[in-house]
Amino acid sequence: MPPVQTYYDVLEIPANAPADRIKESYHVLASIWHPDRFPRGSKQHQLATRKLREINAAYEVLRDPQRRSQYDHRLLEERRVSGIYWSLRAQGHYGPPTGFTNLPALFTYALGLITGILFLLLPPYRRDRLVRFHAWQATLLGGVVYLAILLGPLVGLQRPIYWVLWMTGYLFYSVFLMKRAYYNQYYLIPLLGEIAARWAGVDRAEYAEFKAEGSE
Repeated sequence: MPPVQTYYDVLEIPANAPADRIKESYHVLASIWHPDRFPRGSKQHQLATRKLREINAAYEVLRDPQRRSQYDHRLLEERRVSGIYWSLRAQGHYGPPTGFTNLPALFTYALGLITGILFLLLPPYRRDRLVRFHAWQATLLGGVVYLAILLGPLVGLQRPIYWVLWMTGYLFYSVFLMKRAYYNQYYLIPLLGEIAARWAGVDRAEYAEFKAEGSE
């Protein structure tokens, strides 16, 4: 069953979109779905009328900071969203909550592939994009490590020293990622990070806020 759309989905904006982004998206969508662009009485006209009504309703709420905060609080109460990020949003805080901790996101890396998959399946975190991102990234990273262990002998990596070095590097990298996740920070590892972000439903416009390894 697909998740019910929120007003953010209707306006096609990320949940942390600033006021100018909300206004810009509204004007673009309102011009696209204006009923006058379609023959009156046609199915396209009926669809556009319904879509414009939804767009106007979403904009009327999200344009007003107080109503937006109340709406976010309602989403949280209805369990349509979850996590510390939305708890802060319900209090009117819209920036990345890097000063607050997030244990579920940290635990996605605890056992690599196992905990990554586990947090993808747990209902409370299915709509928490930050946890889902780290869960996907932990799953992908754990999968790559597992494949490397299986395929290593095929390329001559059979000596124990190779596996000790490989697993030590993986553990240190996991600890680094766990720290980032714990402080509610997105951190894209090369290639796998972008795949994880896309599968977690992160808007492409937000990619610029992420830091890939080696970009600092």
